[in-house]
Amino acid sequence: MIFLTDDVLKLRDTLEERINAGQLTEPEAYREALAADPEDPRALRLLALLAEEEGDFAGAASLAWRWLPADPLSHEAFRLIGRLLARDPAQASRAAAYLALGKEKLHFDPEAEQEAEGEDLPAVPADEPAEVTREMEPHRLLHAMWTASTGEVGRDVIERVIARAADMQPLLLGVLNLWGEDLLEDVDDALVARALVLLGECGDAFAIGTIASCLSIEDSTLRDAASWALQRFARRLPRETLAAVAARVEGADLYDLAAAAQHLPQLPPGPERDAITRAITANVGNFGAEENGALAASLIMAGYLMEGAGSPLAASMERDHGKKVPRAMRDELADLKDHVAEQGPYRPDDDQHSVFDICCPGFEAAEEDEPHVRSGPKLGRNDPCWCGSGKKYKKCHLASDEAR
Repeated sequence: MIFLTDDVLKLRDTLEERINAGQLTEPEAYREALAADPEDPRALRLLALLAEEEGDFAGAASLAWRWLPADPLSHEAFRLIGRLLARDPAQASRAAAYLALGKEKLHFDPEAEQEAEGEDLPAVPADEPAEVTREMEPHRLLHAMWTASTGEVGRDVIERVIARAADMQPLLLGVLNLWGEDLLEDVDDALVARALVLLGECGDAFAIGTIASCLSIEDSTLRDAASWALQRFARRLPRETLAAVAARVEGADLYDLAAAAQHLPQLPPGPERDAITRAITANVGNFGAEENGALAASLIMAGYLMEGAGSPLAASMERDHGKKVPRAMRDELADLKDHVAEQGPYRPDDDQHSVFDICCPGFEAAEEDEPHVRSGPKLGRNDPCWCGSGKKYKKCHLASDEAR
């Protein structure tokens, strides 16, 4: 899962406490964690490597093939699969391919690379069988995008990713899984953004819910990528997109409601979008004054973009909640109203950026000429709020911070 539920986070904390108290062994705890989150990369890693160590090669293989899409950047997963395949002489070519790619990924883990020095790896055959090349292509394409980092990616790479959409989707979702687990470096945000955009371009309906869950993320580059992906899904799979957003709104917190409101103009017009709008509007007034103002502002903006300067939705929000909208945001909304009065409502078809426009150019690094290392810990949505209220950030100041 991309964003862990409160129940899973609580379970992980409890399991750690029970390990420290000697009530559970690590393998026992990780089995419980994996039962709660079948894509938990840490649990899959430990249990797969432990099974190999204990000689349970069938169990190790079963776990390793689950581990790979949950952590498609891991050198350990590729090397484990390579070792397991190498046990069968008939799988020599596949084993060599997985081991070779795992070795390439070692360059991103200098400590592990040093430990692996001197390993006797099978040689990659010069004439790799076509079926092995096809099997490895999605992994090699993802590796190419990963190593490109914030630099440019060739159009041919993106074209090949799209051509292998069904096989790429689990790996792209795996990248998002790693990002949600906070297991990536800041520089890997370029890969995360490309994964979001590519899912929007060629993913199937299964991926729409994941994209919808990313519309409220803090990072503006990633949020914009998710927004583009949602718009692309809305064009390709309109009914499925409307259903995914409607499901996301049901029981949503303030921040997710505001994000859904902001993206209403991208959805296909009709009764389904109207129902989503009503569901969001019904929540205005259920929060504190500042939070209600932020949500009302999102709906006013959506109203202008969907219906024009005379929007009934915007007018009702202005009448009932306009005084709660922060001054700076009221000025921005006034400018937006003037703009749509001149240009007319927003039309999604006016956005002409293609998947190549977004994925091929380089991404601007946060700090020019600085090494790409993880910065200090970010304030996550489930972290305690900075204000000291004791509430989680997402249920306290996150929406108002974003509004400012």
